[in-house]
Amino acid sequence: MRSEWKQHARQALKGKWWLMAGLALLFVIVNGIPQWFAPEMDPNSPEAFTSTDATLSFVSTVLQVLIAPLAIGWSWLALNVSRGNGASLSTLFKPFQKRYVKHVITSFVMGVFLVLWTLLLIVPGIIKGFSYSLTPYILRDQPELSALESITESRRLMDGHKMEAFMLFLSFFGWFLVGILTLGIGFFFIGPYFSTTYATFYDSIRDKQVGSDEPVHGTEQGF
Repeated sequence: MRSEWKQHARQALKGKWWLMAGLALLFVIVNGIPQWFAPEMDPNSPEAFTSTDATLSFVSTVLQVLIAPLAIGWSWLALNVSRGNGASLSTLFKPFQKRYVKHVITSFVMGVFLVLWTLLLIVPGIIKGFSYSLTPYILRDQPELSALESITESRRLMDGHKMEAFMLFLSFFGWFLVGILTLGIGFFFIGPYFSTTYATFYDSIRDKQVGSDEPVHGTEQGF
């Protein structure tokens, strides 16, 4: 199946590689804005943490929360491409235009859950990362669901598919090395390839369960 998902992604990206690379660059730039405000921290420095540093750290954190829906927009963009609906700048920023607060809350809740799981052990954190990974797509396809319901639905869909997702990620390991060897430039093409393939993976799972889904409200919510 992995080869089929990848082949589908490459076909969907035909004629869109450079556009997606440009959008990936924009995505990286906007995501990096909070870091512009973050103060430089040197653990070996004897200087105390100043009030200015505290203020800049606070601003950086707030900005990270406020632009969190951009990651959801990137997933929506990849899903659009995978479904043959084209790529556009407006799709990348659509989560800011509709249900923005819910998207911020969802991103924040997922982040808190992942931190809590990772504090237990690294492996549970990775497993839960895969469990929650379909949440952005669900926010698009089932906008009526709340933040917690969307995360719960992702967990339900990924039940029995986490190893598939992990193996799909590993299958891109060689491409990730290429991205590193090209000083990061290659990632502007590898990123869209991986994201579109993962969106195809989501649709594959979703299509298998159409008509046999249990009501989301009947599943146990939480982490």
